[in-house]
Amino acid sequence: MKKMKVLFVAAEAAGLIKVGGLGDVAGELPRKLKELGADVCLVIPAHQEIGAATKEISEFTVKMGNEEEICILKEVPDAPVTTLLIGSDRYFGRPSVYGYSDDAERFTFFCLAVFQWMKDSGFKPDIIHLNDWHTAPLAMLVREKEDEIPSLSSCALVFTIHNLAYQGICGHEVFRIYGVRDAAFESDGVEYYGDFNPMKAGIGYSDRFNAVSVTGARDMATKKYGYGLEGFIGIHKRRLSGILNGIDHDVWNPETDPALFQNYSIENPGPKRENKRQLQKQLGLEPKGVALCGVVSRLDQIKGTDLLIPAAEKIVKSGGQLVILGKGSSAYERTLKKLEKDNPGRISVNLGFDDGLARRIYAASDMFLMPSRYEPCGIGQLIAMRYGSVPVVHKVGGLADTVRDEAAHHGAGTGFTYSTDSANAFIRAIAKGLRMFKTDREGWKRLVKRAMSYDSTWDRSAESYLTLYQEALTERALRQAGTKQDRKDAESERKAIT
Repeated sequence: MKKMKVLFVAAEAAGLIKVGGLGDVAGELPRKLKELGADVCLVIPAHQEIGAATKEISEFTVKMGNEEEICILKEVPDAPVTTLLIGSDRYFGRPSVYGYSDDAERFTFFCLAVFQWMKDSGFKPDIIHLNDWHTAPLAMLVREKEDEIPSLSSCALVFTIHNLAYQGICGHEVFRIYGVRDAAFESDGVEYYGDFNPMKAGIGYSDRFNAVSVTGARDMATKKYGYGLEGFIGIHKRRLSGILNGIDHDVWNPETDPALFQNYSIENPGPKRENKRQLQKQLGLEPKGVALCGVVSRLDQIKGTDLLIPAAEKIVKSGGQLVILGKGSSAYERTLKKLEKDNPGRISVNLGFDDGLARRIYAASDMFLMPSRYEPCGIGQLIAMRYGSVPVVHKVGGLADTVRDEAAHHGAGTGFTYSTDSANAFIRAIAKGLRMFKTDREGWKRLVKRAMSYDSTWDRSAESYLTLYQEALTERALRQAGTKQDRKDAESERKAIT
């Protein structure tokens, strides 16, 4: 049986370079798809910070509007799946993956370069799987420039939205660089209040598109979580589905994780206490057996960082401790550092990101806090449960799909949830956890065991993506058949007139 050939296109991929959850997915899902029999090729930009050994494959010219840029195509020989890097010193020879004023142009080059490579090489996948706004315009190129690569007309396009809040909106001048017909720049196409919206390209041109949780897919069609695209998504919702992310249980494994002070497992959870003791010592927290609450997060409004401030005060007053790792808004950073100063030995705030420290926080903490206002799927709560840290989460997106509230389902929960976006609701959920930790130690041990038993592997998710690919191929075949019939009818009509 012929293997399904998948081109997986993303802006980052764990194992090479990772900024957030998108990187985890792009680094882990292709490997699982390969295990299930797919022939996968991963393509990301050749970011400066990628340290893997590479070999140069080719050099070619990329037309960008009236200008030309050179692309250096590289391969990572020892990668788990075939991995190509789109290189350009001008666009990707920088210390960060995102955050530049010309990000829209940088990823325009990336999309055009991938398209040009397929054109020059004759590479024909069955599926092109695009991820977030950075790669979405490639769907527009494939469909609008079908005459340049006719072989891609039967290729199905799948688009995954990891975070709808970031859409890559930019000026019309960026749209012009793609060199597609002006008719594409309409309100039912990629135009958005006079600007170019790459996210709309992914949604409108794909054969299937998905959110990274079932609740997230449902939320997208609402004004609260549609981020201005709820109407457009509603029009195309027949092609929308939700597939939960997973995590790699070999990568995230408290039994083997070398970053931990001491390894442990669901069968032997005792050493988890030593991780807590050692982390308290490392961070200058009082060496007590009180509940330790952990946070590993970007510090911004969407992540609910403002709710952590009143919650921290309540945690300390209840006798608990709080450790935070993250970076973001300078105002939040200053406020949190002041909380640390005012509560020595009880609050530890660590600005920046440190993978080893993050893992030690997951392993040491008793509870893991995620007051996100919007969380398409969430990786943190999955890792926390894997490491036996009970999540306290806002019931949105993937958090709602993965954490079962112990207060509402006593003896069957995996964490604590709250529905109202407020500091009081968040604090009440934390208080429930603190109370159970103090007064019901045996029940708490069972809760931790249920959390650690939660199936967050990629197995089911990868199978769901393979099903989605098949649905996309069917949709593409039907569209092609319809197009051929339309052409046949038009030709018959023309002959009848003449």
